Amino acid sequence: MNKKALLHLSNEFAPVFAFFIAAQFCSFYFATAVLIVSTLVALGLGWYFEKRFPVFPIISGFFVVVSGVITIVHHTPNALIFADSLYYFLMGIVIALGLAFQVNILKLIFERTFAMQNIGWLILARRWIIIFLLAGTANEIARHLLTPEVWVNFKVLKVITITIFGFYQFNLSKKYRIPEISNEWGLRKD
Repeated sequence: MNKKALLHLSNEFAPVFAFFIAAQFCSFYFATAVLIVSTLVALGLGWYFEKRFPVFPIISGFFVVVSGVITIVHHTPNALIFADSLYYFLMGIVIALGLAFQVNILKLIFERTFAMQNIGWLILARRWIIIFLLAGTANEIARHLLTPEVWVNFKVLKVITITIFGFYQFNLSKKYRIPEISNEWGLRKD
């Protein structure tokens, strides 16, 4: 794994795991503050090292900061928890609407990283629509059934599951890669 990929992974996981660890020893609200600060630090480090903000971390960071502040100020854990559902539902809907208008959002975002045939991009978009809608639905069920403290554990499990799903998609990029301009995993050659 190269440094760039390691940076992306740490930026994605560090805030969630900081949130998880803080929630094990402190209140949900303190853990939410830790999540907000660690998200902003991760975004700042991403900017420092790459001189740009990747699309998905910026969107999720916006949801974390806004809903986290609402959670702390109004002392309502549902703001942060519902924002998770809203994020997943909106991501799934945006990708689906893009396909309906013959625009593959994932291709637009990741075309500089992956070199795949259009059928690969279409399959990838459909898979992510399903996983995002399932994650939003699961989060809504958890929001109604779990305490905020238990939901933190659910969130970590959900992030791990989605990450494993994401890594599994390398099989797709490998299968539908464009050999002339990509490596064996479908990543563009630089």
